Amino acid sequence: MNPTDNEIQSLKEEMGRLQAHVATLEKLLEVYEQETIDKSATLEKTLAELNEHTQRLSHAETTLSTLRSMLNSMGDAVVVADQQGKFLFLNAPAEQLLGIRSSHTSLSIWAQTWDVFLSDQITPYPLAGFPLTRAIKGEIPDATEVFVKSASSSQGSWFSVTARELTAVDGQRQGGIAVFHNITRLKQVEIALRRSELRSREQAYQLQVAFKDLQKMQSQMVQAEKMSSLGQLVAGIAHEINNPVNFIYGNLFHARRNIEELLQLLALYQNHYPESPPDIQAAATAMELTFVMDDLPKLLNSMKVGSERIQDIVASLRTFSRMDEADVKSVDIHSGLDSTLLILQNRLRGHADAGEIQILQEYDNLPEVECYAGQLNQVFMNILSNAIDALEDVRRGHVPGKETAFIKIQSALSDYQKVIIRICDNGSGIPEQVQPQLFDPFFTTKPVGKGTGLGLSISYQIVTEKHGGELRCESQTGQGTTFIIQIPLKQAGREE
Repeated sequence: MNPTDNEIQSLKEEMGRLQAHVATLEKLLEVYEQETIDKSATLEKTLAELNEHTQRLSHAETTLSTLRSMLNSMGDAVVVADQQGKFLFLNAPAEQLLGIRSSHTSLSIWAQTWDVFLSDQITPYPLAGFPLTRAIKGEIPDATEVFVKSASSSQGSWFSVTARELTAVDGQRQGGIAVFHNITRLKQVEIALRRSELRSREQAYQLQVAFKDLQKMQSQMVQAEKMSSLGQLVAGIAHEINNPVNFIYGNLFHARRNIEELLQLLALYQNHYPESPPDIQAAATAMELTFVMDDLPKLLNSMKVGSERIQDIVASLRTFSRMDEADVKSVDIHSGLDSTLLILQNRLRGHADAGEIQILQEYDNLPEVECYAGQLNQVFMNILSNAIDALEDVRRGHVPGKETAFIKIQSALSDYQKVIIRICDNGSGIPEQVQPQLFDPFFTTKPVGKGTGLGLSISYQIVTEKHGGELRCESQTGQGTTFIIQIPLKQAGREE
């Protein structure tokens, strides 16, 4: 049966629609193919980028693994913490040296079980001032020495800690990193050196003390020998002089009486026999009998005065030597000063090359003083002798503005029951730089051969050690020198 026209027309229309759909599908297919090509290209690019990123990540992991291996193999402990102080990274030495465990998640928790001190091992190191804490805050602390030990152990280690802030690529602070350099061995060597140095210093000090004691002993032996020899010499001379002087002085009275009687008898002869024989008159004229009769009493008086003067000198020598007063006794200090001045009288007098030294005495009314009289007189002798030496230029007129040389001696009793003796001279003074050494054994400002350097040292020992007193010097260049002796009126431990 042949299709009708309507059916043919319907088929044509249906074919047209199918063709239109096919055309649309072809267009869609073209678009899909293009999108597929674009997406494939994008996917290939993404895969390439992913592959590159994977390679970079692998390299980073390799680098990080190498870095971790390096940090673990180094001897220093490395600690990285975030801004809250929580640990981000710890290398193996940090766990071994600092004792940081997995339970120690932060710096504050670790500090609860481990003690941190300053390098003195005594002063606790505050957590707020710890280098890592300061670095987390953005500070740049200097390298700091710390001592770290477990709270349950007495042993510990020293570290030199260097800390810096940890920043991201954009510069934002993320925390801090600290490196603990173990300096325990170095500190142990340093401590050993310090102890060795301390022992050396102590040994040097002991040697110095022993040397000073030796010098002191030597000066004491010299002083003892000097005082013994001087005392024996002075006492011997005084004794030898005293005997003949006493003989002369004792016979002067009888000689004077006998001579006066002879002169009276001669006067009677002259009254009864005014005209004597020529030979007697010639002899009387030759011998100047009138002058002899007038001068002979004066001569006896002069001999008497001279004998008394010698007796005074002998008494002064005995007072100075005090050979019979080796123990502490109550004496008149002024008599010791006067006897010393009398012995030095020859040096005080003027002569052709130098003028006289005036002695100004300003004595207070002092009671008797308990002291070692002979040794104290030696102190007076040493200081007065030095004063005389210091006045040599003044006596010779070599110091402008000082025409007269003088020594002033003052005595007084302080409110603390102490006797104060001041011996002043108007010499050239003592340079300030040498004053601290004045009382050192064997130190002297005199030329070679003119001083032993023991006088003031011995005097200082006598005053300070034997009498519990004080000896000091006050001097200004060009103004003179004053030595001040201060001793107690009563010696300690003495029974009344």
